[in-house]
Amino acid sequence: MRHGISSLRRVTQPDLERQLKLQPHRLRMALVALANFSMLTVVLALYAWIGEAPWTAVCQFGATGIGQSALFALVIACRWNLRFADKDLMVAQFCVAMGVILGGLLLLPQLWVLFLIGVLDIFIFGMMRFGPRQFILAWLLVGVFTAAAVYAVRGKLGQMAVNDASLAILMLYLFMVLGQLTVFGASITALRNRLSEQNRELADSLLRNQQLANHDDLTGVLNRRAFMQLLADERARALRYGGLFAVVLLDIDHFKSVNDRFGHQAGDVVLKEFCQVANTGIRTTDRLGRLGGEEFIVLLISLAGVDAARIAAERIRAAVVAHDWNRVVPGLLLTTSLGVAVFERGETVEILIARADRALYAAKNSGRNRTEMA
Repeated sequence: MRHGISSLRRVTQPDLERQLKLQPHRLRMALVALANFSMLTVVLALYAWIGEAPWTAVCQFGATGIGQSALFALVIACRWNLRFADKDLMVAQFCVAMGVILGGLLLLPQLWVLFLIGVLDIFIFGMMRFGPRQFILAWLLVGVFTAAAVYAVRGKLGQMAVNDASLAILMLYLFMVLGQLTVFGASITALRNRLSEQNRELADSLLRNQQLANHDDLTGVLNRRAFMQLLADERARALRYGGLFAVVLLDIDHFKSVNDRFGHQAGDVVLKEFCQVANTGIRTTDRLGRLGGEEFIVLLISLAGVDAARIAAERIRAAVVAHDWNRVVPGLLLTTSLGVAVFERGETVEILIARADRALYAAKNSGRNRTEMA
């Protein structure tokens, strides 16, 4: 064990942790193979007990089948499998198991039906881990070698006894194999459900990351980068298809005094509340973004005319004035100044915002709590 772990030191830590997490599943699969050979050995022993198979051949098959599957389980339990490129040892387990089954067919040709069922059982076992190319290769090789084994003992094949004991044993084996297939099916269903859940979690994580990347941490509105991209897209759409849009720059009047009087924590609460109020004053198709500090920007799209931009801006200003700021911070009165610029065909986004900025300064210089058009 100590040597097995020391040989893994060249593996990166994240990869080693991932491989160690897979070890319990690998061990379970190896134990399933051990159970499969133990089950078949018991069935063959029952046939030997009723006199339809020689005990020597059954013991040889049982020792080989159980021994090799137990050896694989031991290798995985001791983590020696992590030294190999195929850490699942699936190809090795599949080839050895198939060789043992076909060897049993050569030893006990009179029970050939049991071994053909065993071939299918092992093939399904391989499906759990094989990739598409491995699966096709296994299909071809198993078909060829199984046909060769059957052909080699074709003169010894015969109809199995149809007495009650023989039929009961055969039905018992079929029942146990069906039980194994049920376990395999349940495992595949559980894996599919787990993958679906992981996909949902990944989609939620990507959505959260996108939300964090595009939105302001404090207020939850679009951040500067995301808003500028949205504005550039709207400009491109307007140039191609026509239509009128505008930007509105908003600045909270005397916001510095809010921080000075009530503290920065209260200032953060006011900023978040301000965004909620501003959002109630715009349409669902419009977008609010934060440029920084107490300065915000609104994109008004699909306007009916220039007057519609002024009306929309005035609606925001009126909503801020009418809001009960005393409930948010006792003793607080809050207003906002707004500068509006309607897009003129051919101008850049930077020029559009600069015109709105000049209008905003005009609103402030005119006494604040007002809207000015560029």
